[in-house]
Amino acid sequence: MGTVLIIDDESVIRDYLATLIRRLGHEPVTAATAMAGLEKLADPDCQLVIADIFLPDSPPPEIWIQQLAQTAAGRMVVLISGAPSQELNECATASGITTFLSKPFELTFIRRILQTAFN
Repeated sequence: MGTVLIIDDESVIRDYLATLIRRLGHEPVTAATAMAGLEKLADPDCQLVIADIFLPDSPPPEIWIQQLAQTAAGRMVVLISGAPSQELNECATASGITTFLSKPFELTFIRRILQTAFN
């Protein structure tokens, strides 16, 4: 079992992901803001981060992506967005983040991500 940090300002998304992650045998931890998410990333037990790119308190997306990548160094980071773009995908890749999901996403994608992170 692994710990997954979910950072998203939409409670529906946070709750949905937390339920899926719990059903798949892992421990979800949630944060509704970028600042709370960065604080929770200090926990060394957190092995996977799933974070929305656009949060009300986050810096511009390019900076937020870099902050996540640096703070979560050595852990898998998955970015999610309802408005993905090629530019943001390139920024994520340049920061070492290779998984980018568009909202809405399916259970199969989450299952695959968990398998990659914890196997």
